[in-house]
Amino acid sequence: MAGDPPLVSILTPSFEQGRFLRDCLDSVARQTYPRIEHVVVDGASTDGSVEILEERSDAVRWTSEPDRGQADAVNKAFEASTGEIVGWVNSDDGLFAVDTIARVAAAFAENPDAGVVYGDAALADEDGRILRHHRSRWPDGSLPLASPLVQPAAFLRRSVIEPGEPLLRIELNRFLDYELWLRLRARGVRFVHLRSVLAVDRDHPDRKVRTTDDVFVRESAQLVEEYGPVFAVPRSRRVGGLVRRLQGLPEVWAWERHEPAFPWRVDGRARRLLRHVAKLDPVQLSAEQRRYGREVAGVKRRLS
Repeated sequence: MAGDPPLVSILTPSFEQGRFLRDCLDSVARQTYPRIEHVVVDGASTDGSVEILEERSDAVRWTSEPDRGQADAVNKAFEASTGEIVGWVNSDDGLFAVDTIARVAAAFAENPDAGVVYGDAALADEDGRILRHHRSRWPDGSLPLASPLVQPAAFLRRSVIEPGEPLLRIELNRFLDYELWLRLRARGVRFVHLRSVLAVDRDHPDRKVRTTDDVFVRESAQLVEEYGPVFAVPRSRRVGGLVRRLQGLPEVWAWERHEPAFPWRVDGRARRLLRHVAKLDPVQLSAEQRRYGREVAGVKRRLS
């Protein structure tokens, strides 16, 4: 990039995820972009995470102390950071390729009116094997119940957050990132899609999408009260998802062309293509979540 490139801040909340933390730290440390600060806020983990952070003290700014949850940790990291561009990568996730941040910074430079740049992601299992490609999108109209943006693949300008405003709302647990995108959308912030895989979203049994159905329904209802009936479960949802997976086939076929930042791995092309199209992984809306989505859609139709 010409001139002095902007500083990019990567924020990482961490708690009892030492088995994944090294991969996350490596994915940031391997970036080719010249100006990155990595701020990690650990919630007083006792699983060896602190020792891992101590090994990286020269490359990472970190603290370890009790906090009020993930949103509080991200807010602390945001307040401690200074970058013009901000990304949030959880300790069990990571940046996908060594040029991820360079691509993001270039996209912001090419779109000076953009407040958010977001890309696609690779869903990986506990061992780092890529399961499938996730194509992000930010619809103009109704939004799906599950966030259309993969959180570690979304980056924002610090300037879109008002002075003194917390980045995330600490009372939220499941919708803390989605509320941020809704808030920025309500302000007219421009979202730009970068058609590139930017992050690895790790799937494992302890992640929130598997364990917090009750929180999902409660918090989505809260956001409907605040932002209106913005969510919908369209009848064409399954068809639309299949179309997006078919669009991702070229990426799945050519994973090897990327130089990994995160230590992901792939298996044979035939197997990965089949798994991607058939969506042979467990991350999906539960029956309770789908039922609630239909209720929201009904309210939306009555209001219109």
